[in-house]
Amino acid sequence: MKSKILFIARSYPPRLGGLEAYCFNLIERCQKDFSVYKITLSKSRIHLLWFIPYSFLKALYLVQRYRIGAVHVCDGVMAPVGMMIKLIASVKVTGTIHGLDITYNNPFYKWIIRKSVSKLDQVVCVSNATRQECIDRGISPDKCRVIPNGISPNAAYIEKPKPELRLLLEKQFGHALENKKLLVSVGRLVKRKGVLWFVENVMSRLDSGFLYIVAGNGPEYAVIQDAIRRLNLDDRVLMTGRVSDETRNLLYNAADMFIMPNIIVPGDVEGFGIAIIEAGSCGLPVVASDIQGIRDAVIDGLTGWLVREGDVEGFLERIRTMDLDRQKVRAAVIQNFDWDQIYPCYVEALF
Repeated sequence: MKSKILFIARSYPPRLGGLEAYCFNLIERCQKDFSVYKITLSKSRIHLLWFIPYSFLKALYLVQRYRIGAVHVCDGVMAPVGMMIKLIASVKVTGTIHGLDITYNNPFYKWIIRKSVSKLDQVVCVSNATRQECIDRGISPDKCRVIPNGISPNAAYIEKPKPELRLLLEKQFGHALENKKLLVSVGRLVKRKGVLWFVENVMSRLDSGFLYIVAGNGPEYAVIQDAIRRLNLDDRVLMTGRVSDETRNLLYNAADMFIMPNIIVPGDVEGFGIAIIEAGSCGLPVVASDIQGIRDAVIDGLTGWLVREGDVEGFLERIRTMDLDRQKVRAAVIQNFDWDQIYPCYVEALF
């Protein structure tokens, strides 16, 4: 008889994002080997108001009805639910911590999440930086295990010549890409992503042979647009807003370099940086800030380069050099971050 496990995820497809991709891939992998039950939310965050009590009650029912032996909450926000299930049902409960879910700067949130996570049987941390954030909040180091995020090697990879992919992007964005060195960032535009800093300090120093495409939306969008206009960079920085998975994959495969210029913002950490390994699975090298969980996502000198936070000259040097082989980048990312490599570590942690 197969072992039984229940997953509780507050962010699940068809919603898009790194957490959603993580939850989907983990659950899909486990379904091949175990009897999997799941309670998931695919709607906006406001629905957490009913989802949290609903998931707790439904989890208790499922655990008792089907004699489930293991429960996994897919991020720290759901840790209070996991803690209560463990106390009442006496079942093994584990959870994954991604970064912001343990550092969010609200007094009540910090108290309840720290207390809840510390009661779980095992805490999976997506990076060494995330593990340290947990330990700093009093969670036992013995409970905290680092398992990085994973990718499916061919999920974003497009096996077509770059010129052909560039033509598709030109038609989509209405922007000439011929003879351009194409830099790209993908993700939610919040302050910690450092896109505004990069536009103001690095793009302003690069010549017109470089084009920086910023794919994503968020609270920093208008501020970045203002900086582009103020610095007369309209012909060198293109903001696309949120893009589809298909367009994102085109960017990964057609660009020359992925840019992740994060800056340190108190209470808001980069737990890992899954876009880095998604891009790397397409052979796209990265230049990224050497901070927080990003360090675990970049194999320095092999899949990209880590640069000191805020080091303008360091970013300029690496971008102008671009000396990494795309096939070697792709091979290294697959070797280290393929879900086939990551999944056995989860089996050990969850059961």
